[in-house]
Order: sequence, then C-alpha cells, then structure tokens
Amino acid sequence: MATLATTGRESDHDNRHPMSMVAYSLVVLIIPALGWMMLSLAQHQTGAAIASAIALVVTVVGSATIYTAMARRLQHSPLLPEDSAAEKDRYLAKYRRGGARSRG
Repeated sequence: MATLATTGRESDHDNRHPMSMVAYSLVVLIIPALGWMMLSLAQHQTGAAIASAIALVVTVVGSATIYTAMARRLQHSPLLPEDSAAEKDRYLAKYRRGGARSRG
C-alpha cells in the first residue's frame, strides 16, 4: 500500500517515475487547450478552434495512455509514490538494473 509520509531526508519526487511527471504536465496543459478552444469558438475562428481541439485530444489521450501503461506495468497508481524501502528496491532492480540502493 502506498504511504504518503516522507522521512525528511528524501524529497517526494525521488520515488516518482519520470513519465508520471510528463503525464502530469500533459494534464496541466488540458486547461489552456480547452480555454483556447472555447475562445476560438466564441470568436468564430474555425482554424484555431480545430487546432486547439486537436491539442486538447492529444493531451487527454497522451496522459491517459501514460497513466494506464504505468499502472499496469508498475502494479500501483502512478500518481501516488511508494515510500517504502521494499518498493524502491523492487523498482530499482526491475527498471534500473540496480538492486539495493545506497543510503548515504
């Protein structure tokens, strides 16, 4: 089970997969794309509305694809970092070919 407590020595970003940050950035870009689309529709600018609608669809589909793939491969939510030592070691062994990490 994921824990949200941190030890104080590590930042909250140490345990997040880099692709979850990319997917989060795509989610953040949904709001401006939606706003641009609505503004373009209100001003009857069809080309800009279509371009912003395409950007909106790409960001939604892209972030959903990344989150779904990560949830299936990592077997837990990509939104909640695992803070347990066992989860960190499992991740490092599986994806970074490392094993136990140093605690220096």
